[in-house]
Amino acid sequence: MLEFIFWFIIIYIVLRLAAKYFLPFIVKYYLKKFQQRFYQQDINTNRKEGETNVDYVPDKKSKTNNSDTNIGEYIDYEEIESK
Repeated sequence: MLEFIFWFIIIYIVLRLAAKYFLPFIVKYYLKKFQQRFYQQDINTNRKEGETNVDYVPDKKSKTNNSDTNIGEYIDYEEIESK
């Protein structure tokens, strides 16, 4: 039992030191990569004024004449006059 507590404390100390000294470098590295990707996307999206860009073109197969079948059920309401 004493050996388990000893190893637990040693591993705890090593992980705390690793988190304190190495984690900031790892976070900076990933933030820098994310920032580069973000700016790269920003550069790619620069367009001239008035230019149109279409990111999504629907398939012609998905267009059918029965596209309004997903609208729902029609309910006819009547007004009731209250006295």
